[in-house]
Amino acid sequence: IAREWRCKWSEDASKASLDAAQAILADLLPELSSVEGVATIQRIVCGGCHDFKVITKLPAAAFGEWEKAEFAPEKDFLEKLGGIKGVSAVETQTYTLEEVKLNKKDAKKAMENKEAEAEKAKADAPKPPEDPAKKL
Repeated sequence: IAREWRCKWSEDASKASLDAAQAILADLLPELSSVEGVATIQRIVCGGCHDFKVITKLPAAAFGEWEKAEFAPEKDFLEKLGGIKGVSAVETQTYTLEEVKLNKKDAKKAMENKEAEAEKAKADAPKPPEDPAKKL
């Protein structure tokens, strides 16, 4: 399960709000990384829509314990983000986050099965009626 912290940043003052958000993350990263059970922490920045996101993923059991601890250091992080000039839409969200990429062997097998199904469907498809004019 993952917890996302996000905000919008501004390009004003040479993207100072983005730099400040990154600095806050760097400051809190040791504490966040120390949360029991953390599997991954990802930072996402979109230059087009001005998103700054931090996504922390934990197994379900560990996530429940982190939730009981109010996702610390979430409150501190969000308060600091909200205090940055040029930052808006400070929000959180919880969701599942699972890797679904197939390994090469499984991907090849899936593609072969898909091709075989397409060939079978083509073979099983009804034949179009023959044009009687072509019989003459």
